[in-house]
Amino acid sequence: MSLVHLITGERSHFRRRTLYLFARYIEMPLLYWSYHLLRGRYRRWGQNRLLRAALAWGLAAPFGRLGDTARPMPAPEVLRMIEKLEGAIAVGPCRCRSTHGGCDHPLETDIVIRTGVAAWQRAFPHEYRLISKEKARHIVSDCHRQGMWQMVFVHCPVNQENEYVICNCCTCGCVPYILNRELGQRTYPLLRGAYVAHIDPNRCTGCRDCVDACPFGVLALAGGKIQKVEPCFGCGQCVAACPEGAIDYVPRSP
Repeated sequence: MSLVHLITGERSHFRRRTLYLFARYIEMPLLYWSYHLLRGRYRRWGQNRLLRAALAWGLAAPFGRLGDTARPMPAPEVLRMIEKLEGAIAVGPCRCRSTHGGCDHPLETDIVIRTGVAAWQRAFPHEYRLISKEKARHIVSDCHRQGMWQMVFVHCPVNQENEYVICNCCTCGCVPYILNRELGQRTYPLLRGAYVAHIDPNRCTGCRDCVDACPFGVLALAGGKIQKVEPCFGCGQCVAACPEGAIDYVPRSP
């Protein structure tokens, strides 16, 4: 085990302490200012090149690499992940939507797991409640039916095993997603998921439903067929959207 894993691992006191401090004092101000500078009431300020560069390289880049980022996962894989979890699970209001109020999607969708349970229940004891695996699976399934996708967030992403919350995300309200789309993968990197979309051209009719469903702009219509034009993040939304069953997700090549 490396020193990095020893310091940031699941049982690390350092990790548990920093996760609580992040939840209680850091997360919501970061979400508020990031959202409003990029999409909300202070967007005009956020278009200033110097301020945008300061947000990108002074905050988003170091935070995404060392502090907190996310890995998209297909909903069926998230459901299987929940079934295998050990220990308590809790749910509370989505931190993004609670902070900026700019989205009408369901609010109680923040599913904290592992060390995230203790951190968020301690930080917000009146907002997070313990739930069963069955309830967690119901929340994920319901959000998936509404066109939302799942990202599992990782604390101290230098150690990519530190998953602490399952978020149910949308293009209009998820601030880490907005940071990634507005500032770019190089600036605020999301972790590539364990799966990628695989398209069967023989079954594809070019209807574009998957293009509309993909939140990352990975797919495009070319020559009457859907093709990947960007590296896939592995959220699985295209698989659910395709009426012909022409898309499946397969394990990402090493």
